[in-house]
Amino acid sequence: MLYSDIGGVLGTNGWDGRVRNSLCAKFGFEIDEIERRHHLMFDSFERGFLTFDEYLMRVIFFTPRDFTLEQVRDFAFAASEPWPLNIDFFRKLRTANNLGFALISNEGQGITEHRVNKFGLKQVCDFMVISHFTKLRKPDRDIWKLALDLAQVGASESIYVDDREMFVETARTLGFTGIHYTTLEATREHFGKLGLLERRDET
Repeated sequence: MLYSDIGGVLGTNGWDGRVRNSLCAKFGFEIDEIERRHHLMFDSFERGFLTFDEYLMRVIFFTPRDFTLEQVRDFAFAASEPWPLNIDFFRKLRTANNLGFALISNEGQGITEHRVNKFGLKQVCDFMVISHFTKLRKPDRDIWKLALDLAQVGASESIYVDDREMFVETARTLGFTGIHYTTLEATREHFGKLGLLERRDET
């Protein structure tokens, strides 16, 4: 069974420092103005206790602004970019090796739905374990255990890919084969060493 993160492996992150810095530059306010509130609210947002709009109201729109919530939401959605080569690699890898494929991701409500559709993830994986609808968030060990239970496989039969090394290390403590994503070519080499290759000529 193959498991992967979304942001940092299949595309850009949904709501990270890169996006927030770009947002501040576009709309003309200081990053420090929202970061303190962000750190207080982000865990609740990613665990599904706040919608994206509710998060934005508490973190950015706690004071009157000369721009709208819809403008910020649209900016955040536009900042999410899929990495087609990576998505295609995992699609071919699972097909060539007859692997189940699932996603384990820390993502908040609102952003997730947009990214799933924009990245075409429903056509790539068997199922998704997303923090906002499980109320579990990496590095909670139970989020990986839930993913194993849903697939009815053991960790020793499973591979986990993530761009965050700490999350890979956590998965390894559970018995997963862990791959720390840095580049597509390095990831391809890791899978090759495991005897797993994608069919590059697949259409």
